[in-house]
Amino acid sequence: MAIYINGIGSISPQETKDNSTFLSNIIEYTNAFLPILEPPYKEYIPPKNLRRMSKIIRNSIVAAHISMKDSNLEMPDAIITGTGLGCALDTEKFLSNMTENKETFLTPTSFIQSTHNTIGGSIALGLACHNYNMTYVHRGFSFETALHDAKMMLDDGEIENALVGGFDEMTDKHIILLKSIWSHQKDGVSNFQLRNPEENGTIIGQGSNFFVLEKEKKLSSYAKLLDLKFFYKPDSVIEIIEEFLKNNKLNTKNIDLVIMGYNGISSETEVYDAVSDHLFPKTTIAWFKHLCGEFYTASAFGTWMAAQILQKQYIPKSVIYKGNAPTKLHNILLYNQFQKNEHSLILFSQC
Repeated sequence: MAIYINGIGSISPQETKDNSTFLSNIIEYTNAFLPILEPPYKEYIPPKNLRRMSKIIRNSIVAAHISMKDSNLEMPDAIITGTGLGCALDTEKFLSNMTENKETFLTPTSFIQSTHNTIGGSIALGLACHNYNMTYVHRGFSFETALHDAKMMLDDGEIENALVGGFDEMTDKHIILLKSIWSHQKDGVSNFQLRNPEENGTIIGQGSNFFVLEKEKKLSSYAKLLDLKFFYKPDSVIEIIEEFLKNNKLNTKNIDLVIMGYNGISSETEVYDAVSDHLFPKTTIAWFKHLCGEFYTASAFGTWMAAQILQKQYIPKSVIYKGNAPTKLHNILLYNQFQKNEHSLILFSQC
């Protein structure tokens, strides 16, 4: 059964809130991690509600609102989200207050907003939506699991549409924690300066990306979601990709563009390069984490990019990693990995 991406909404380190434009002005940063380019919140959220919301809640509500408006969807049959960290800043605030106040006189706001399903609940409250609502927290599989859940429900006819999102935020304290963990790894990352993919280093990012999936094709449709697969510590990524394409009655020659999650870490680059050289030596390769950074649900930004490319039939020069832009784009494969453990494939086609 065909599933269409009929609406998209992205709040990221780049200028992505306006879907009519597509990475026309790339913003470069020198920060320790990529900050969110904040939208005009008051255009989407009542001012009286803003003061109690952290940035990740605000950004996710705005991204969800943009995607629903993009598809003219007033009420989703399901709200399904994925996140690796959830509302990390509120979690840190609550834990810090608990320590400083010796577990007494704690304000409830940070605790209420610290749970991973806060975003899905906040969107539902704003819409007065009482339908299916689920949040998945599976590290590098978080967004893919949410997308998979929505696809299964749509395929089975349980719902007609779904609002699906992936979001994560980064904090100074979590950066310190990551440095501490990765500095003890053989191929660890000692700093987070923006680098070229050939160098051993990455930059941490964040973002909120939402999509409206529906059975019905519309004028606003961006792409078809054909299939997805995620797998843990595979023995052979190449064999899995070949089988994945075969199951969808395709082969490597049918793929016009491969979007890969190059992030600057040499050991991961080797995996991407092996796939590119063995399976797609003549296919255009694109990348996206130099724009959004590396985080648990970065593949949601890659999905946003794939949808834009298929609808507009245009690949910005800033995302071409290798090769020349094809004149016609029918099928796009998104391949992402997180710390060489969690791997995912998402297959899109032109409407």
